[in-house]
Amino acid sequence: MARELEFFFDFMSPPTYLAYTQMSGLKARTGATVRMRPMLTLGLHQLTGNRPPGVVANKGAWMAVDMQRWARRYGVTLNSNPHMNELKIVPPLRGALVAEEMGRMDAYCDAMFRGMWLEGVNIGEPEHLARLIGEAGLDISAVQAGIERVDIKDQLRANTQEAADRGAFGAPSFFVGNELFWGNDRLDFVEEALQD
Repeated sequence: MARELEFFFDFMSPPTYLAYTQMSGLKARTGATVRMRPMLTLGLHQLTGNRPPGVVANKGAWMAVDMQRWARRYGVTLNSNPHMNELKIVPPLRGALVAEEMGRMDAYCDAMFRGMWLEGVNIGEPEHLARLIGEAGLDISAVQAGIERVDIKDQLRANTQEAADRGAFGAPSFFVGNELFWGNDRLDFVEEALQD
């Protein structure tokens, strides 16, 4: 029986983008289903006492180099995003929940990760968000309306709290059953767990 991988993600995390680029291969090799679970990483950090890597100068500098190592290993492009300090990440994360309701999570995530890590735009700015929603083939007005729904706002908070309650402290976080894996560099362990 194929197993499920829960992938707690945030579009603003470069390791999450790198891990996302590997999902199609992982699914093909394991037969697993992947359930994308948007969460607010900054909220998760507050809940768990963690800090973003960029707050620690040496760690941020090392991570920028290391992320490029992983991009080369995976054969993908990872561009820096110059909008990290003013990034409005909550609307795109809520939009992912709306896209999930529409059965279009993969197309939506493809567009948002492309905008964030290939195009380097502020994906939370209304004009960029609308364009990317349209490029994903979703109804722009319907997604924009959904982003403002109370139940969608509550679901993003609930996902973030659930991740913390289950032991997560950053993005990407993966669960195979109750077993937690963190980071794009743990995908080999994720794959082993899915094949057990």
